[in-house]
Amino acid sequence: MPIDMHKELQIVVPVYNEAAHLEALIDDWCNLLNKMSIDYRFLFINDGSTDHSLDLLTAYGQTSPDILVYSQANAGHGPAVLAGYHHACEAPWVLHIDSDHQLTPGSFPEFWRMREEYDLLLGERRQKFAATGRRLISSASRTILRILFGGASPKDVNCPYRLFRGPALARALPHIPPNSFAPNVLLTAWFVHNRMRVLSIPVPATENIAARKSRINAYFLRGSIRALRQTLAFRFRLKR
Repeated sequence: MPIDMHKELQIVVPVYNEAAHLEALIDDWCNLLNKMSIDYRFLFINDGSTDHSLDLLTAYGQTSPDILVYSQANAGHGPAVLAGYHHACEAPWVLHIDSDHQLTPGSFPEFWRMREEYDLLLGERRQKFAATGRRLISSASRTILRILFGGASPKDVNCPYRLFRGPALARALPHIPPNSFAPNVLLTAWFVHNRMRVLSIPVPATENIAARKSRINAYFLRGSIRALRQTLAFRFRLKR
């Protein structure tokens, strides 16, 4: 389905089994964006959900032209995010948020107010209800980016709450491998490496996030090792 690129803001939301949180996410964000009089469209990428996420999104899409749903076989969060970016990047602005609704939309007016001065406005999670292992991996990712790519790397390099200038994102995407486990890390690295204008803005958590503390598991650990290899390979490709 062709996307109306006259929309000022395209919102990319990867979805995998998040039916419990989708209604609150859609309602909260739509209420805010309507109050701000922003011309927006949601692009939900259903990544092979096995709950009723797809049914719920389809129902929303049938009642609102501002909600588009793309469905694909399960490929993981990274490929789903990239699929959304490729659909959306011709728009003036592209926002990525995650479907678990862990981060409040309340900070977005500041993102929008500051947008013309920057190419990437990146959320910084101040209340990270994550296990110690996950926090250590996040800290290591920031340090690795600073060592490999120089510059002042943002503190939260993989934050799933980021506003891209569309043309800048379109320039970056051809450099990002389609099988990236953490494409947002590579995109942050690309923006830092190319001395693009990047701003970090604190983003509070939603009220119920403490009950959904994210923990490290075998999948996440394997993915983190894979992301490290991909980040190293990405640096050498940019150097060549």
